[in-house]
Amino acid sequence: MRIKTFTTRGMDENCYLIICEETSCAIAVDPGDKFPELSDFLRENGISLKAIVLTHAHYDHIGGLQWLKEKTKAPVVIGENEAQVLASPEMNLSPMFGADPLSMTADRLLKDGEEFSFGSLTFKTIETPGHTPGGICLYFKNEGVLFSGDSLFAMSIGRTDFPGGSYKSLVTALKEKVMTLPEETKVFPGHGPKTSVAAERKLNPYL
Repeated sequence: MRIKTFTTRGMDENCYLIICEETSCAIAVDPGDKFPELSDFLRENGISLKAIVLTHAHYDHIGGLQWLKEKTKAPVVIGENEAQVLASPEMNLSPMFGADPLSMTADRLLKDGEEFSFGSLTFKTIETPGHTPGGICLYFKNEGVLFSGDSLFAMSIGRTDFPGGSYKSLVTALKEKVMTLPEETKVFPGHGPKTSVAAERKLNPYL
């Protein structure tokens, strides 16, 4: 596994390109902006983008979604309970961010616990509602890596005051589904620096 990070200006949102080097394919996670350097990297290295996976559908994570889909023709993948957010401008907050109202339909919906494979890599879908109704984390067990979106940050958690948010649901999901992962698991969040399950168990004031 190789991970390349592209960070949006202003919101400091992390878009991740997760690459299977054995098979020269990849997925993009949360394209919050148009990243020409991402599409250039794919083209220059002969890497096929197999999917665009969304941890959740707030606009700061999908601002470049339509652009990247048109560039690569890759299918859009999202948690089954988050499809409503992607389709609703009010819930995905596109007008709040000063953008045109955005409504899109995903190509594939993932259930809690469902696995998704590309190349020789596989992640397990961990539904962590609370920041949004159907946010997910992507857990690569063999590599010991979790992509947590805006559910979990270094020493913090996602906001729960947006439409469909629930503080109780988020904390419960994180405690029961994420903090139970091996402590050496590396965590790559939707904003800010990477962390680990061990660090969050010990230091996160919300958990």
